[in-house]
Parts: sequence; structure tokens; C-alpha cells
Amino acid sequence: MRTIEEIKGRCFITEDGHWLWKGALRPDGRANIYAPDYTRWQGDMRTQCGTRAVWHCMHRKPVPEGYRVFGTCTEKACCNPAHVRCASEEDFGLWMRKNGNYKGKTNRILANRAIGRKRSVFTQESIAYIQTSDKTGRALARELGVSEASVSKARRGDIVVFAGAAGGMFSGLIQRGAA
Repeated sequence: MRTIEEIKGRCFITEDGHWLWKGALRPDGRANIYAPDYTRWQGDMRTQCGTRAVWHCMHRKPVPEGYRVFGTCTEKACCNPAHVRCASEEDFGLWMRKNGNYKGKTNRILANRAIGRKRSVFTQESIAYIQTSDKTGRALARELGVSEASVSKARRGDIVVFAGAAGGMFSGLIQRGAA
């Protein structure tokens, strides 16, 4: 496929404007199109994701560094150029957040929990130090470089410390126990 017209010819056009690819699909359901790849292969024909192939056929230039080509509709196999967008990684993230595409996805929830655990400044030792210290919450917060609210939560036992950054989905429940 070298032109948008060729791609359109291999698609089923729906009433609401989607161009659903009738050819090969990737395991995730996106179109798999043999088209010029200006980003990685200087315009040589390569198999690539449908949205990227459409963008290359439309613009005939590489995707800029730090940018991403993605579909803006809910149909993964859609190849309509009006539903294809090229944006910076930051804009893509904002668009994903605005549309809630990752909301409720277990793998994203687990990934965000793991990130939070790696960023945590509390260890079992620091929690024990806070709970046994005679210092005020304000003094401990200044000493440890955390907020007073965090010190208060640690003293109440509301902060759960995980052994290492890894942990399963229910590791917080197991660590805390049923009191």
C-alpha cells in the first residue's frame, strides 16, 4: 500500500466513518499494513501498525523524535486518516488521561502501585523510629523530609510498608492483616 486510496480500498467503511481494515490484524486487533516506513527504513516498504502506515502514506516523512502516532477512535482496526493523530509523548499521555483509556485496567493499576512503592521514602525502620520517637510530628517531619500528615499516618499505622518494590495485587491486605 503506497497511497491512502489503496488502504481505503482494502477497508470496510462503516456508517459512522470508520475504515475497518479487512487484511491481516496484529494480535491486539490493530491493522497490520505493508507500507512505506519513513521513520525506520527511509521509505522502504515494511509491515507496520495501521495508524503508523496511514500517517506515513499521508505525510511521506518520518514521525518526529519523541512523537507517537495513534488512533483517536475506539476501533483498533480503523485506518481513517481523520482518526489518526501524531502528537508528542506528553500530549499522548494527556489525551489518554482525558479519555480514561487506562482507567480500571489491572496491569496499569499494578504498574502504578509498583512505581509508588519505589518512590516511597518510608521503610520498616523509619516507621518504627516514628512510632517510638518522643519528638513532635513537626520535628520528625523536618528531620525525615516528609510531610507532617505522613508522620501522623505512620504513627497511626495507616502507612503500609512493603518488603521490596515487588508485591502482588493483594500484598497490601496481607501485610496489614485483619486486626
